[in-house]
Amino acid sequence: MGSNEIREKVLDTIKANIEEIEISAEQSDEDLLQHGMDSITFIQIVVALENTLEIEIPDEKLLLEEMGTLNKMINVVTAALNAKETI
Repeated sequence: MGSNEIREKVLDTIKANIEEIEISAEQSDEDLLQHGMDSITFIQIVVALENTLEIEIPDEKLLLEEMGTLNKMINVVTAALNAKETI
């Protein structure tokens, strides 16, 4: 899966869980809490990503500090996909 496809899947999942969110490329490093994400929404997004992409995100990454921006989420998902492919 290419980086653009991963970005789109993560962004689609975020948009499906946070109403009326628009994240431009310039906002990829902005805290998603400022865009309406709360701790419950965060968990919903993580579960949706794991189910959709058939990955397991490591427990140490299941923190807002680790996945609180679009770019951070993409990096964690990419790492989980890469780990899945090496098994």
